[in-house]
Amino acid sequence: MADIPDTVPTVLPPGPPDLPIVAQAPPPIPPNRQEIATILVDDKRFEEFETVWVQHRWTEGWPLFRFTTADIMNDPRLPAPDNWTKLQFKPGDVCAIYLGDVLAVTGVITVRQTAYDAENKGVSLQGVGLQWFAARASVVDKTGSFDGMSWMAIMQRICAPTGIEVKPVGTPNPLPFEHCQVEKGETIWNFAERLARVRGIVVGSDHLGHFLGIGDHVADIVADLVEGINIKKMQAIVSIEGIFSEYIIDAQTAAKDSNWGKRASEIRGWAKGSAKRYSPLLTPAEQPVWNKAEADDRANNEAGWHEYVIVQATVVVQGWIKPGTFDLWRVGTKVRVWSPLAMLGGRLADGSPYYQIMKIQTATFTQSNEGGTETTLDLVIPRLLRDVEFDITGPGVPDLAGSPPTGPDGTPLSPPPSSSPFELPPGIIFGGPTE
Repeated sequence: MADIPDTVPTVLPPGPPDLPIVAQAPPPIPPNRQEIATILVDDKRFEEFETVWVQHRWTEGWPLFRFTTADIMNDPRLPAPDNWTKLQFKPGDVCAIYLGDVLAVTGVITVRQTAYDAENKGVSLQGVGLQWFAARASVVDKTGSFDGMSWMAIMQRICAPTGIEVKPVGTPNPLPFEHCQVEKGETIWNFAERLARVRGIVVGSDHLGHFLGIGDHVADIVADLVEGINIKKMQAIVSIEGIFSEYIIDAQTAAKDSNWGKRASEIRGWAKGSAKRYSPLLTPAEQPVWNKAEADDRANNEAGWHEYVIVQATVVVQGWIKPGTFDLWRVGTKVRVWSPLAMLGGRLADGSPYYQIMKIQTATFTQSNEGGTETTLDLVIPRLLRDVEFDITGPGVPDLAGSPPTGPDGTPLSPPPSSSPFELPPGIIFGGPTE
């Protein structure tokens, strides 16, 4: 891991003459660069790709990327293309992926595929975020015991040898575990997820090579997604297939002089669900608990993972750059969705619009001759990912016909303006990192 850089530039370092650096500040991205993908390995870059696929997954262990390039001999009278000779990156190369000159992934190339015949030559590169090194590694600890430690403290201890940092988002549950042991051969990612379920923490990753411990937080609303304006494609699902009438957790704690017998061995946590008929879900606790309050908290966490997935949406937008900015669409941020056809937002009795607030869980950036340059956003109810600002009152289907959402000060959020807000405002200057 010694060859992994501590930091990578957020904006692509200067290269061709059309990317000048003025006053030591990152320049606005020229329109002709907003759809260029770049792989940077050390001081070598490559940009002549035929297809691009990059995926950020906020609640998974690492980002993914896949690129292809081809030298196609369409006309023997023309000079032979030289992509073949320029693309000499190989598995094991630590790299930075830029989309529109903005950092998308810090990762490593894991697979290179080459195919050719007399007339055509092609190369495919696949890779992962740097977290991959740690997530797949087994937990090797001198004692294997983490009694009395919090989830964040445990993660920092087991990840330290890998060089991958663990960053909190909001306030991850700080309650320590009474008794905590790693299972032989258990990977860091599996161990982290097993403990996180008990504490209501969402385990994730970012584009900078960090693990995330996602607790209660409030993310920014970064854009509007409006039917007929910037939603290119929409698929929305409202489903109750995963809900139950109640969520039961059976747990136990270590017997003590003051707490023994059934009080220690038969602790039951409970949370109400939204199913209209009796249909319970019983789950054994993954870890010993302190008391019934902790078992109830585990039941509430289980309820959230079932109840808050009732509404999901997949939205395709044009381009990679978020409207009005020089940054990519970022997972973990929120958007306001107005799509009456999908029952996500609509109009009240007085004709005024209301929105559905949703959170970006996955962002997939693609480019091909057939599909052009697109971003696919997988959206979920914010509370599913511990975002508490626009919460749902109790588990169940959100009130899609209710009042317009309000900001932290109680002021109603504005409706979609009559003119399109999705064009870059004139004169905007990009003046800093876009992490």
